[in-house]
Amino acid sequence: MTRATINGGLGLILILGLLTAFGPMSIDFYLPGLPALADELGVSAASAQQSLSVFFIGLAAGQLIYGPFSDRFGRRPVLAFSIVLYLVASLVCAAADSLPMLLAARGLQGLGAGAGPVVSRAIIRDTYRGSQAARILSFVILVMAVAPLLAPLVGGQIVAGLGWRGIFWVLAGFAAVCLVTVGTALAETNGREHRDGAPLAAHFAAYGVLLRDRRSLAFLICGGMAFGALFAYVSSSSFIYIDVYGVSPRAFGFYFAANVVGLVLANLVNSQLVARFGYHRLLAVGSTVTFASSVVLLLDSLTGFGGLAGIALPLFFAVGMVGLVGANTVAGLLDAYPNNAGAASALFGFFQFGLGALAGGMVGAVGLSPAVDMAVVMVLCAAVSFTAGRRLLAGEARERSRGGETAARCSEAA
Repeated sequence: MTRATINGGLGLILILGLLTAFGPMSIDFYLPGLPALADELGVSAASAQQSLSVFFIGLAAGQLIYGPFSDRFGRRPVLAFSIVLYLVASLVCAAADSLPMLLAARGLQGLGAGAGPVVSRAIIRDTYRGSQAARILSFVILVMAVAPLLAPLVGGQIVAGLGWRGIFWVLAGFAAVCLVTVGTALAETNGREHRDGAPLAAHFAAYGVLLRDRRSLAFLICGGMAFGALFAYVSSSSFIYIDVYGVSPRAFGFYFAANVVGLVLANLVNSQLVARFGYHRLLAVGSTVTFASSVVLLLDSLTGFGGLAGIALPLFFAVGMVGLVGANTVAGLLDAYPNNAGAASALFGFFQFGLGALAGGMVGAVGLSPAVDMAVVMVLCAAVSFTAGRRLLAGEARERSRGGETAARCSEAA
């Protein structure tokens, strides 16, 4: 297998799916080991959760950095650098003997993981166009979705057999395989002949244009805050299931996988309905259900109603609908700004993981109980996402109204 042979088709889909999975694997693989990590390092659950927040910060920063660099210097060199950084950081995580050392290494690990999703989308844009590009991207997302589905299950087995440090040894091995694959089997899709030669500053300038636009900000906040609710759940779930409800690390993987199935189902439903109803309406439905389910979760966690089922069922709907919100905010953002699609994609990733890091940190700061802390942050994030979604829907209605009025005036003039 040579670089010349893997520039399209199934091979490319598998490689890009693996590269995009760096982030989900580093988060979901790691969750079953959080309680054991906290015990060994002698820190609180809130302190251990900081290792997720700093990873999100690194991942968010990487979204903004790697896109322009890959436009300027090519896809493969940027991927190789980021994977090496990830590999080294994973080894340091495995050897960490204190929380500060672990946090520093996790931040670098997140920075290394940031290239995968941004550069993978860029490679798809380099190689395919139009509906074919959308089709290939959907296949890449499907490959990536296997990671959060299986990672907690496998992670629980590793923690049971090797302890939490074994997670990072496995992640380092995964990075080594990806590095060899990129070096030997991935063609450069942005060669010198395709680069515009513009300075890096010009590639970064598009971010300012998007951030000054109210509609762009509404998309970014709606999607980003929905992912904030998701990451509040991710950062807390292992403590709630394992420490509060006595679920084993192995069984936790199944509970976590059930919510991933909810995400997948929401995306499948979205793919069937979006052409008929439009992304604005489905975005509003997703943000409404996420908010309502989060409120139910908060009430159940405060009263203890339903026990474990009272936590698991609202989470299934709240987490699943985040997939609906995320898919449609990305689609709306890229549709609204086709000339800045690369910058819009990177900026969405920054908001997604940046607000996720903020939400994860907020969970540890509430200080009531693990389930209540998670539910409070999820309600706050879902409320902001819901508000932004309603503003986008209202804006679309105003545009349709203005379009109808213009058409009526044209008819009268005729």
